[in-house]
Amino acid sequence: MANWVRVLHEGKPTYGQVEDGQIRLCTGSPFEQFAPLGVSINLADARWLPVVEPRQFLGLWNNFHETRAAGNLFMPKTPLYFAKLASSLTAHRTEIQPPPGYTSKIKFEAELGIVIGKPCFQVSLEDVDNYILGYTCVNDVSAVETLFEEPGFTHWIRAKSFPTFGPVGPVIVTDIEPDNLRVKAVVNGVEKQNYPVNDMIFRPREIVSIISQDVRLLPGDVISCGTSSGADVMVDGDTIDIVIDGIGTLTNYFRT
Repeated sequence: MANWVRVLHEGKPTYGQVEDGQIRLCTGSPFEQFAPLGVSINLADARWLPVVEPRQFLGLWNNFHETRAAGNLFMPKTPLYFAKLASSLTAHRTEIQPPPGYTSKIKFEAELGIVIGKPCFQVSLEDVDNYILGYTCVNDVSAVETLFEEPGFTHWIRAKSFPTFGPVGPVIVTDIEPDNLRVKAVVNGVEKQNYPVNDMIFRPREIVSIISQDVRLLPGDVISCGTSSGADVMVDGDTIDIVIDGIGTLTNYFRT
């Protein structure tokens, strides 16, 4: 198992692996050849970057039995996904901010993120683990009133893609069983979400295999698996932790 992170080192984005409270920096990346750089930094001193730079950042809606039943939603036949623009990405320990002049409600959504490891197109369920690098934490921040402000059209990309609306990280964990994980959101120390991955309608491996039948997924792409009950509106000054035991904690601060 490897815990990959991406940090700023000597002015350059640099990958490393977390071991014993240290980040052991590498040349290259987990998506290609890499080698130890011979330099380590303390986790506390890290200048965090989004753990990947995805060319495609996808998110799911209506992917949990609990919320489908509570909302009287239909049972999807296939993963229902939208795009978040890569320009929405932000890192661990950074601020989430609405655009200037935006005063409507903004929600946190704690989610498990899948990180694609190599080009992936029309991959079978049996082979899909060979194409997944690992898993990370995602806060799928949403401008909920923007999403539905026009009858007849849902503004998925716009509502999900404001700058800083895509916190991802702080690590990618490889060789972990995703179906056994629990995803939590903790706001100012108070738990708001706590749900099992095994309540998903489409579990992580199925998501990748099914989406890959239509979309060519690329190394570094992120698929956020959707959220369950408890997602809520943020207010100025909130600290939001997305916690997945076995992966880590993604921390961000909401500022208006």
